[in-house]
Amino acid sequence: MPASSLAGGNVADHDLITFGPVHLEVRNVETTARFWESLFGFTRRTFGDSIELGTEKEILIVLHGGATEPVRQGHSGLYHLAIHTPDQRDFARLLKRFSDLRYPCSPTDHTFSKAIYLDDPDGINIEVTLETPERFRTVRPVGNRLAFIGTDGIERPGSYPLDLQEIYQSYKPGSELEAAHPATKVGHIHLYVADLERSRDFYTGLGFELARWWPPMQVADFGAGGAFKHRIAINTWQGIGAPVHPQGMARMRYFELRFETMEGLSAAVNANPSARSLGVAHVLQDPSGIELRLVRA
Repeated sequence: MPASSLAGGNVADHDLITFGPVHLEVRNVETTARFWESLFGFTRRTFGDSIELGTEKEILIVLHGGATEPVRQGHSGLYHLAIHTPDQRDFARLLKRFSDLRYPCSPTDHTFSKAIYLDDPDGINIEVTLETPERFRTVRPVGNRLAFIGTDGIERPGSYPLDLQEIYQSYKPGSELEAAHPATKVGHIHLYVADLERSRDFYTGLGFELARWWPPMQVADFGAGGAFKHRIAINTWQGIGAPVHPQGMARMRYFELRFETMEGLSAAVNANPSARSLGVAHVLQDPSGIELRLVRA
């Protein structure tokens, strides 16, 4: 693949596909709801037997009971879901909050984004993301890895330690007590899949653009039209042919994709004859058995 296909340039103004709520199946709905409330400042709404969590404007996470065991390795399904913050002030606010609560987390720099990784009570991995595509120029293969090149010309690994001193320069004292910022969103989802090529074809068929394709590492990235080229990511790191998460294990039940245009939604549905209607949504599974629902934004 040419380097220009891997770069962050030549982009549309905004994403044409965005995320609705991510539905999680957990062992204890109340315990996990408190996790999202205390660490992220999310508000909750009870809806039947489930709990909806998010900002004052938007539902981001829906919790369902039914799991009897935590996450186990060896399955296709959710690698992590990513909560995106609107700016570095809010990113610093959350980092301070996690630190004050002494919750284990891993601050990481990816050049095209800054990230904090942590697990929920069932071992479902969550990434807090600050998008920084303005720092990213391109990526190139080096042996069996990818080297990320910033706009400063420096070549870096895909992941390296986050500069905490630089992050905390944006911290506003007391902000860690604030509720979740209204512009907080589910900004990307990273999936373990069973077959890289079939999954690539499926997600490009939905309208995503292939931004990074690297079979030696069994990984691919997809954009949705905007500057940030990491909206869906896939890998086979749980094994080629890995079965989907079994019933009873904490997992993602499904996620929602919102299409800005009816033409985009219609094209995605037409590309998947197995999609079935459920209210305003079109329900389907990707080649690994991961469920998603397509709706008009």
